[in-house]
Amino acid sequence: MGYYDLKKLENTGEDKTALEKKHVPYIQCPDEVKKGEYFEVKVTFGKEITHPMGKDHYIQYFDLYANYASLARVEFTPDMKAEATLNVKLEESCDLNVYAFCNLHGHWEGRKEIKVVE
Repeated sequence: MGYYDLKKLENTGEDKTALEKKHVPYIQCPDEVKKGEYFEVKVTFGKEITHPMGKDHYIQYFDLYANYASLARVEFTPDMKAEATLNVKLEESCDLNVYAFCNLHGHWEGRKEIKVVE
């Protein structure tokens, strides 16, 4: 896998690699939300292993999408904790996608399916 390739969670459970454990964005939010109502989306890195944040190795930013529609971009410096809580609203069911960039290990994707109800 090259530096410019988009990396995804390929393994689950005990099979996750150390890189997957600390780089794949973890999306925490309800599985079902009401149409047009704000809800919290928390994005973290390193569910099993905390991602380091130092001048030589850190999460630089992440983009949040509803399918292919951009919702937000969050940028980090090495002096910040790589996590953010955002309030968003959706009009229809979709996948929330997070695309993150680690300055050493490139681009990573996290995804969560969201059901929108009336």
